[in-house]
Amino acid sequence: MEYIIIALVGLAVVYALFSENKEKSAPVKKTKPSKVKSRRELGPSKRANTPSVTELKKLTKVQLLEHADKNNIKVKRSGSKAEVVKAIASHK
Repeated sequence: MEYIIIALVGLAVVYALFSENKEKSAPVKKTKPSKVKSRRELGPSKRANTPSVTELKKLTKVQLLEHADKNNIKVKRSGSKAEVVKAIASHK
């Protein structure tokens, strides 16, 4: 009788652990990168103005990298956020 109770408690613990793992794992969306146009394709009138350093610091690193891609600014992706901000701010 005692073994049955221990087995039931053990099964309940295992079930609780596995049911939590299923709830936490959400599917990951994969997005395709957008095509980056060259400066010649953009033309002089469509070039984006470079935001100020304070505006750049408010963005996340992912947003900064997207901004750099859209504006054909070469940045080191493995660099820190501060390095990416500095590269975008110093770009002309």
